[in-house]
Amino acid sequence: MFSTLKAIPGFTLALLMYIVAPTAYEQGLGEDTLKALYSYKFALFTDWPVTKLNDSNNTFGFCIIGRNPFGQAALDTIQDKPVKNKPIQIEVFNSGVLTEASLNNCHIAYISHSESQNLPTLLSSLQPLPILTISDISNFSAHGGMITLVKSGEHIQFQINPNAVNEAGLSISSKIIELATLVNTTPR
Repeated sequence: MFSTLKAIPGFTLALLMYIVAPTAYEQGLGEDTLKALYSYKFALFTDWPVTKLNDSNNTFGFCIIGRNPFGQAALDTIQDKPVKNKPIQIEVFNSGVLTEASLNNCHIAYISHSESQNLPTLLSSLQPLPILTISDISNFSAHGGMITLVKSGEHIQFQINPNAVNEAGLSISSKIIELATLVNTTPR
């Protein structure tokens, strides 16, 4: 089932754990900054098809679909950070509507709460594409999204839908999978 998952070095896992440590709130990082950093770290531990990474775009697209849930400080923590030898470029699509050309530039799609009502349609349009979908909408992964960020007290935990990841032609490190709660898509 997880044949496309890959192992990561211990140092890299330790770095991820540093970001997700409960002391992050004590360090003054807001919830939105933590969610942005989680999204960035997931990108580091995800593999995309070569065709998606070798397109003519020289940036790594972090697309926010719907109303932007991040403050400027949160976005500044990830803007221009390298992923797969490309700097992150953040784009916000407030309307929640993406054209085919804009989807070509997206490697990650963070789906905002403002799109909760449109979630089935949105996920259906994104499902066949090699775009990592992330959200903090409740049951996002159960509806076919890939990664759901869940606030639990002072911690942020995450759920992963490995079937959705595999269907999009992506692979996430097995070490990340081990840290997640696994969720399957529930029939509509």
